[in-house]
Amino acid sequence: MDIKEIRKRAQGVARGEVTANELEYARSILRSSRGNISSAIYVVGLCGDASDAILIERYLSGPDRDIYGELALKALCRYLGLVEKYREMLRSLIMSDDDIGWENSRMSAINLADIYLENFDDRELGCRLLEIMINEADKDRIAARNSLVHILQLRSELAEPFAMDLDITSGDAKMIVAAAERRFRCSALNRFH
Repeated sequence: MDIKEIRKRAQGVARGEVTANELEYARSILRSSRGNISSAIYVVGLCGDASDAILIERYLSGPDRDIYGELALKALCRYLGLVEKYREMLRSLIMSDDDIGWENSRMSAINLADIYLENFDDRELGCRLLEIMINEADKDRIAARNSLVHILQLRSELAEPFAMDLDITSGDAKMIVAAAERRFRCSALNRFH
């Protein structure tokens, strides 16, 4: 079996369904930690169920966490829909000042903030995203900006919805700050605009 081809079908970029045997093949790759682990995480995340979390979880803390941690967290929270189970971890990572556990862990969690906040109120976390965005020294500020744009549903209103650079004095930035302050009631940030 070709796990890359199975992954393409799991992601919907190639025609056809993933069979039960193919899903089991992907699970066996995760169990053995041999083969194309990234593709296997995608397949199990997209086609598996909550009971598969244990197969993916090990890549958050194992020796290969710097390689697979980001994808594993995404598969667990976004693909398997287990954000409730990992809510505390996501919050800890976003609220931290640096990575915890694996390289780019904080950015990984910031990229999942939309599902963290879906049907869940955490104003402090929303304000933290805004703090990260406006802090010119923060390496994750673009990720925070992009998450806020998605969470606040501002894509159609911004001149550059997917900006790769961030000028805090731009009209787009001011719109994001104002919308975030309204939604999350962030009053301590007024000095930034």
